[in-house]
Amino acid sequence: MTPLGVSEREVLAAKELVWSMWGPSAVGRAPVPALAEQPIDPDLDLHGPAPIGRCRSRDEADERFAGPLRRAMPVAHRDLQLFLGGEWSTEAGETEIWVAATGHLVGELVEPFCGIGPVTADDGTGPVRLRFGEFHRVTGGRIVEQRILLDLPGLAAQTGVRLLPPFPVSGEPPPPPALGNGVVRGPSDPSETAATLRLVEDMLAGCNRLEGSDLASMGMAAHWHDDMAWHGPWGVGSCRGFDEFQDHAQGPSVRSFPDRRGGHHRARFADGLTAAFTGWPSLRGTFDGEPFRGIGPTGGEIGQNIMDFYVRRGDKLHENWVLIDLVDFAAQCGVDLLAPLDDEPEENRAR
Repeated sequence: MTPLGVSEREVLAAKELVWSMWGPSAVGRAPVPALAEQPIDPDLDLHGPAPIGRCRSRDEADERFAGPLRRAMPVAHRDLQLFLGGEWSTEAGETEIWVAATGHLVGELVEPFCGIGPVTADDGTGPVRLRFGEFHRVTGGRIVEQRILLDLPGLAAQTGVRLLPPFPVSGEPPPPPALGNGVVRGPSDPSETAATLRLVEDMLAGCNRLEGSDLASMGMAAHWHDDMAWHGPWGVGSCRGFDEFQDHAQGPSVRSFPDRRGGHHRARFADGLTAAFTGWPSLRGTFDGEPFRGIGPTGGEIGQNIMDFYVRRGDKLHENWVLIDLVDFAAQCGVDLLAPLDDEPEENRAR
């Protein structure tokens, strides 16, 4: 076996560090540990989902994000679907080590979180599934930066409150990779990693060749399997097959933001057959096309905070898990997406 290089050892060490804190947990463990007890830098820079936003210290992150979530779901299982790590070269030429993960927190929602819930077994509804995406930057054996998104509209829907209009594709919680290869805890073949990253970057370059609203101008068919799966956030939904993906996921976005451009990433890397990237915002465009998820165009530039996770099969992309901060997007359009929660009667908050 070829000895690991310095950077490979650093990535493995970072993955093990994050795994020890955020990896799968048995029922009975809090889904979010007290941050002061973990290898997290006191000057942690957390970029959370709206309405939480940015926290500029570990204590602030625990007070505004981790603590409320810990109290809301004190007994939960962490259903981890993808887990990977890698290197990211910044525009300044610096190399950073990142670890990313996505999945669901599964448990009772015993207290409101961001105004959503509670929902408990006493209601006869069983556990909820809160979809999450995370990126952790590790330096010197400590987590110094986090990017976290949560599917809050999806959580609200499980309480009976629909914050977005109906959509024509599946709103069921996304499954793990079909081949069970999304969790990459150990080392990967560097040649496979390079091939996956190259495919993702070629696909992104195609997206940015968009001309008007012509989907064919992006050349996506060259990068995706015909039987691909695209798992978007609740309110957009999951698509099966390339045609459904273009009709109900990519197509509406292109028609709403005809000049959209992606690739504004904070981190992008691959690990074997998996890859992930995030940006704050990841996609930018002028909202001067069609309404998007029930929100009318503003005529101004809009940015979307996004996380993408991929699995490659052969020489094409096979599956894609996508989180979009739709609460933040709506706020940019002057819409408080969570406002209906304030008026929702308690007796209606059931599945």
